[in-house]
Amino acid sequence: MCGNVWMNHFKDMSDFGLMDTSDSVYLECIRYCFLPVVSKDLNEVCNIWITHRVRRNNRTSCPAGKPEVLFFQPEVYGARDCKIPLVDNRELNDVEREYSQRPPELGVSQEFLTIAKAAFGDLNLQYPPRNRE
Repeated sequence: MCGNVWMNHFKDMSDFGLMDTSDSVYLECIRYCFLPVVSKDLNEVCNIWITHRVRRNNRTSCPAGKPEVLFFQPEVYGARDCKIPLVDNRELNDVEREYSQRPPELGVSQEFLTIAKAAFGDLNLQYPPRNRE
C-alpha cells in the first residue's frame, strides 16, 4: 500500500463516517495510529525506488543506472557530478534553527502522546507488526 492507496483509505474512512476530519481529536488519533504504518510504507517505496535500475533510453541523453548511485557516485556510470555546494553548513544550521521547528513525535501533540502512551500501556496494546493487520 502506498500513495493513492492511503489517500483512498482515509477518504473512504471519512465517507463512511469512520473519521471526522473537522475534529482535532479524531485527527490526532488517526495520526497516532497510522503515521508509523504509512511512514514504513513510504520508506519501503523510497528504498525500492532509489535502488531500482533506470534503463537506458536511446531517445534521451540521461544516464542509466541506480538513482542512489547516480546521485552519490555518478562516475560509476560514466556520468558527471553536477552537484554544487549551496551555502556554508553553519549558515544553513542558523537558518534551520531560526525558521524551522521539529515535527511532533508521531504527528501528535505532546499532551496527546502522553495520554496515548498511558492508554497503550494500561490496555497492554501494541502496534501490529505488519501494515496489513
